[in-house]
Amino acid sequence: MGDHDRGQIDTSAAEIYDSLFVPALFGRFSAQVLEVAHPHAGEDVLDVACGTGALTHLLRERTSGRVVGVDLNPAMLEVAGRRGSDIDWIEANAAALPFDDDAFGLATCQFGLMFVPEPALCLAEMARVARGGTLAVWDVIDRSPGYLAMQELFRDELGDEAASSLDAPFALGGPGILEDLVQSAGIERPGFMSIEGTGCFASIAQWVTTEVRGWTLGASVDDDRLADLIAVAEDRLAEFATDDGAVFGIAARVAHWPT
Repeated sequence: MGDHDRGQIDTSAAEIYDSLFVPALFGRFSAQVLEVAHPHAGEDVLDVACGTGALTHLLRERTSGRVVGVDLNPAMLEVAGRRGSDIDWIEANAAALPFDDDAFGLATCQFGLMFVPEPALCLAEMARVARGGTLAVWDVIDRSPGYLAMQELFRDELGDEAASSLDAPFALGGPGILEDLVQSAGIERPGFMSIEGTGCFASIAQWVTTEVRGWTLGASVDDDRLADLIAVAEDRLAEFATDDGAVFGIAARVAHWPT
C-alpha cells in the first residue's frame, strides 16, 4: 500500500487539508456523525484516525470527560493541536491502540478507516478500548457525480495513478463491505445507516487545487501543470459550478454500536 492509499501527507498539505478539505467536505458531515455517536455528558471519548480534528473538536464541546485524538500522521496532529483546546493528541497505530480495555465510553472514527492497512483490527481495537462506537466511511464513488467527474479528469490529464488516488477514500463504501468488517471485528448489535450530504468548495479552481495540493499528489504536480489542469477543469466540471461555489452530492455510511 503506497502513500496514495494511506493518505500520508506532509505538514503543508495537512494545513491545506484543514483549511480547505475540512470546511468544504469533512466538517460538513461531522455534526451528523456527532448526533449518531451521541456522547454522554462526562464520558471519556477516543477519536481514531482523527486527522486535524474535524470531529474531535465537536466531541470536546459535548463532553466534560477526557477527549483523545489518535492518528498515525504527525503532520495532521500538529495542525490539530494548534487550536489549543483541552484534547490529548497521540500519535499511534489504530490497529494497536495504546489504551487499556474499556478505557473510554465511546470510540469514534470519521472517514479514516479506509486508510488503515488493517481496518478489521482497527475496529476490533475500537471495540476493545471503548464500550460503544460510531464509525463513518464514504459511500461508493458512484454516489458522488462530482468525484466521478474529478477522477475522469485526473485520468485524462494526469494519468491512471493520479486517478487511482481518488479510489482510496471510497474503498469501504461498497455493498456489504462495512457490515463484513464490523462482523469480523466481533462487534455486537451494530446498526447501519446512510447520510446524504454535499461538498462545497469556493470555486472549481479551489476544488482542483485542494485535491492536488491537499492530498498525495502535491509533490508530483508543479504549478504550471496545476494551472493547466484548472483551465481544463473549468470546462469539464462546469456542471458543478453554482453561485455558492463548486457543489456536488456525496454520501456516507455509518455504523454504530451501543454501550
